Amino acid sequence: MLKNRKSDVIVSYALIAPAVAFMVLFIFYPILYSIILSAQSYRLGFRTREFIGFGNYIELFKSADLWNSLRITGIYTIVVVVASLVLGICLAVLVHQRKKTGMIWQIIFFLPVAATMAAMAIVWRFILDDNFGVFNNLLRALGINGADWVRNPDTALGAVIIINIWANAGYTMVFFLAGLANIPDELYQAASLDGSTRLQDFRYISWPLLSPTTLFITIIMTVRALASFDLIKVMTNGGPLKTTQILSLLLYQEAFQYFNVGYASGIAVVFFVIVLALTLVQMRFDTRVHYQ
Repeated sequence: MLKNRKSDVIVSYALIAPAVAFMVLFIFYPILYSIILSAQSYRLGFRTREFIGFGNYIELFKSADLWNSLRITGIYTIVVVVASLVLGICLAVLVHQRKKTGMIWQIIFFLPVAATMAAMAIVWRFILDDNFGVFNNLLRALGINGADWVRNPDTALGAVIIINIWANAGYTMVFFLAGLANIPDELYQAASLDGSTRLQDFRYISWPLLSPTTLFITIIMTVRALASFDLIKVMTNGGPLKTTQILSLLLYQEAFQYFNVGYASGIAVVFFVIVLALTLVQMRFDTRVHYQ
């Protein structure tokens, strides 16, 4: 019996060893190495490195670019997450009611998620182009003056936010559809016997029972919004006048345009702390989630 138990333990550790090795190699080691690099003055391509302790962090928190990027990232993340959740659940409720054509609508709304965001960003740049873009030509046909949506500091951030919401609405819709499918029909039938309306069904049945799905999607969408890079890189590259320079783009520019790897590693560490803190805060709402 004891030998069998020991052999089971050995087999168990052997089975999880590849997953543990993968996490150590591709998750924990990069985080640790970024922390080490953030304490050094190091430029990519140079052999010399100098330990400067918190020097990069002191310079970073004195930089106006950091606070500008944090402000833009905060606005971008909040609007994208909230709007994607609201639009996603509205689409899910409407599609869920279409029993015959629901699958077709799911495919249509999910297509932007399946497409490569960098490729879609190029398409959107042509659509929003001031001179020959489809959107501005449509506005001119209606007698409305268009704008240079991507190159105008007043509209660039709003443009990339709307495109990101369009791209993520189908993503959130699929999760909410899965949540709605797990709600027993008997609850709605019992409510209908009491004269409940559809709005009341959603308010008192669907929404409370969708709270686990909502919490999960909020965490996932927050991480996706914070990590948004390819869309903004292709469409605006942080401009005009740094009005769309989110934190991930600032990190990329410092590391791969200016080759200031030590300073960029400091940004990466700050970025990691922000994402971790937001995730922990969101998980605190787990006590308000209805799992049954």
